[in-house]
Amino acid sequence: MSTFLTLIKREYWEHKTGLQWVPMIVGGIIVFGVFLAVFVFANSDVRINSVGSYSITDLFGLYDASVSPEQKRVAIQMGSYSSIISFAITLGFVSFFYCLGALYDDRKDKSILFWKSLPVSDSQTVLSKVATVMLLAPFAFWVVLVASNLIVMLLATLFAWFSDASAWDSIWAPSNFFGIAGYQLLALYVATLWAAPVIGYLLLVSSWTKKVPFLVATVPVVLLIIAESIIFKSANVAGYIGERLAGIWNAIMTPFASIAGDFAQAFNMDDEDWIAEKLTPSSYFEQLMDLDLWFGLVAAALFIIGAIYIRRYRDEAL
Repeated sequence: MSTFLTLIKREYWEHKTGLQWVPMIVGGIIVFGVFLAVFVFANSDVRINSVGSYSITDLFGLYDASVSPEQKRVAIQMGSYSSIISFAITLGFVSFFYCLGALYDDRKDKSILFWKSLPVSDSQTVLSKVATVMLLAPFAFWVVLVASNLIVMLLATLFAWFSDASAWDSIWAPSNFFGIAGYQLLALYVATLWAAPVIGYLLLVSSWTKKVPFLVATVPVVLLIIAESIIFKSANVAGYIGERLAGIWNAIMTPFASIAGDFAQAFNMDDEDWIAEKLTPSSYFEQLMDLDLWFGLVAAALFIIGAIYIRRYRDEAL
């Protein structure tokens, strides 16, 4: 176990840019945007037709005084949770390129010769990379996501004070901060499970290809989709990829299910049933019981086994 943890630490330090600095940049952009909105444009006037012009601080004070606690809870929680979207998209790109280079780069720079000389099995090496992309990366992004949300809440607190509003009643009490953070962590990991076959496929390509892993991974898939469309007049491959992407998106958006129901009730909307049916994805339990998810995990396991086999018997440097 200590050897495996050491391998994961190695992956973290070798890919610190993607696992630490990239999410920090995303979080910094979000925080900076909120900072501009709160402190730069706070004194700007907003024109409301037939009513007049009001400063943003005045409008926030009006919001604090007139909006019900239920409506505040929905607004704050939706705003807090929605920050996951930027992090999830960025995590997808980081994971994609990490997997492409995970078993290719050390052959390219010939460091594989050094790692092969150590008492570390090929299975441990490959599985450490799987653990990095499926366990460490989502957790690292989540930590920065939660920290960013906390900073945004603190900025909102200052803004509430400037607006002579109650920061506790308008921001902290309805925020369910730790609950939203838990939802976000769960969403990232369930989305990663849906992405597992893609991760396994990319690692297989990374272990096998001798050049340009991006093209080797993508061009055959594109050609297969085109060939299937022309020859069989079908789109099964494209449909499967679409189902994977839909599963990932569904996992990210699932926590909106309970919040959307609260939204309908808090704002007395007549089409609450429509919202529940059309805008709220299935629960996590239903997703984890989905056979498509498990078929994908089996495919991912086969891809990973293939990557281990190739790593073991094709150990030459490029």
